[in-house]
Amino acid sequence: MLELIDISLDRPFALAPLHEQIEAGQLLGLIGPNGAGKSTLLSLISGYLQPAQGEVRLLGQPLQAYRPQQLARARALVTQQVESAFDWPVREFIRLGQAHAGEPLAGIIETLDIGHLLERGVLSLSGGEMQRVTIARAINQLAIDPLRLEDDRPACLLLLDEPTSALDIGQQQNLMRLLRRLARSPRIAVVCVLHDLNLAAQYCDRLWLLERGRLRASGAPAEVLSADTIAQVFAAQVSVVHNPAQGVRIELAL
Repeated sequence: MLELIDISLDRPFALAPLHEQIEAGQLLGLIGPNGAGKSTLLSLISGYLQPAQGEVRLLGQPLQAYRPQQLARARALVTQQVESAFDWPVREFIRLGQAHAGEPLAGIIETLDIGHLLERGVLSLSGGEMQRVTIARAINQLAIDPLRLEDDRPACLLLLDEPTSALDIGQQQNLMRLLRRLARSPRIAVVCVLHDLNLAAQYCDRLWLLERGRLRASGAPAEVLSADTIAQVFAAQVSVVHNPAQGVRIELAL
């Protein structure tokens, strides 16, 4: 779905040349310590930031070849911080950028449990409520109905930067289950920056571990998340538990 062809960046953050692919039907987690380049890489993938060298191709076309309306139908980005200068009603805020007519897709409202927020203004929302509403807007922009994932729908890419940061544990679980369900569609790829290594291990199909602007490791969570690697990259002492039924679990050492 997405090809990163020797992309690199000098400013504002140094990113070493990267040659990778992101496949549809997968949930890819971007992990790494603070300042590793995760958000920068996500901005490059989305097209909001241009690489100094190399090229990003989405569905076989360079991102620069897309008209803005075309790109908006094929990729959506949820950034870390979303601010609004206007007190939009939540219903109208979610509709911003949608190409389909009518109301926001009901399956999105139901799955993210935001139906009770639709008539409120966005400036009245808590951080967690605003995060869920912003995620709903991105999914609605791509016209994805989580309750009706059709195999013949147009292919698309959903990008999220720390989408669980303001959510309580129940909402984190609900969101990650939703992202994993979306990524099971053969026409959808989901890329998610995560700081919680246990969430990344539990829900992601693949991980890219970044360190100082370089791709340190990539692969399945069990391949990437070793105690030695975590100690070297994060300077953290942990135990990594492998369970055939539950996958990898990270436990902090006392």
